[in-house]
Amino acid sequence: MQSDRPTVLVIHDDGDALDLITRLFEASGFEVITAVTGFRAQATLEGDKAIDVVVAPWDAAHPVGGDVYRWCLQKRYDLRDLFLFVASEVPSEFDRVVAGRCLHVAIDRPGEIVRVATALVKRHTQLELARDLGSLDLDTGKPTLLLAEDDPGLLVVMADLLGEAGFAVTRADTGRAAIGQLEHHDFDAIVADWSMDAGGGADIYRWLREFKPWLAERIVFLSSEASDDNATVAPGRPLLPKGQDSDQLLTVLRAIVRR
Repeated sequence: MQSDRPTVLVIHDDGDALDLITRLFEASGFEVITAVTGFRAQATLEGDKAIDVVVAPWDAAHPVGGDVYRWCLQKRYDLRDLFLFVASEVPSEFDRVVAGRCLHVAIDRPGEIVRVATALVKRHTQLELARDLGSLDLDTGKPTLLLAEDDPGLLVVMADLLGEAGFAVTRADTGRAAIGQLEHHDFDAIVADWSMDAGGGADIYRWLREFKPWLAERIVFLSSEASDDNATVAPGRPLLPKGQDSDQLLTVLRAIVRR
């Protein structure tokens, strides 16, 4: 018989902190799964058990939360918004890695840890319900998409098309501008013109592979002519003809977002 209680995975390599956080969540009606190492946490996340929220430490003394989060960006991208980090200080790389998706709560505020985790579970449940009902026109439920195109007219047309298809579109008129966006934000999908004067699709892809590899599998390229460079630089990534088959593009993008 399945439990209706939300499930939290609590990760901590300090036994006393792990016990404290576990008792807090149990007292608040959560089903608690614990892990004392990143390896154990990854094994749990690879299993069949549904996890509603992950609570983990991330600071200089306890970097395990950051390690598990980076692993999730590669292997369990669907959990990217469901982490709550607890520690005494915010690590310097925190904002760059989480890109505004997750919160960091001080370990000495135990009541706040449970409150924020409960809010995360509630928000995720509401978004899933909106998706099930086909209500992705809600701003909070739209999958985010970065569109990089240096033709001003095509940029407007494509942004309107993708917006009408249910995406929250961020525009970039050069590859450099796209990379500037990616330095501060993650996106559920990326569409990039392969050939642009100020940094093309290949430049965006190389940057992603170096700095945000979890997004490299979410990019789709457009080109007005066939190119063998795509198979060499970005093997396996789709290269679609510009302005010829919007249905094919939308099919590819929706498959990426569903992952």
